[in-house]
Amino acid sequence: MRVAIIGAGVSGLSCAHELEYLGIFPDIFEERSRSGELFPHVAGLLHLMNRPVRDQIKWLKKDYHLSIEPLHAWKKITMHAPTLTR
Repeated sequence: MRVAIIGAGVSGLSCAHELEYLGIFPDIFEERSRSGELFPHVAGLLHLMNRPVRDQIKWLKKDYHLSIEPLHAWKKITMHAPTLTR
């Protein structure tokens, strides 16, 4: 079975993770050159208001004593995105 996911935001990556858990390896199509951001225009505002945390996993462990680990490692991610031409 072949599956395509449109968008490599939080939802698309979460979907890819669940599909891989089931043994299905999707192709992810993203129009931007990076993945994971919900709203790029809001991210700039949030960076002005709050200092970004470089490593959220370490921050949660240090400040809140929460140990978080992924349930499964991803075996393969195929991502299709345009190349930057600047």
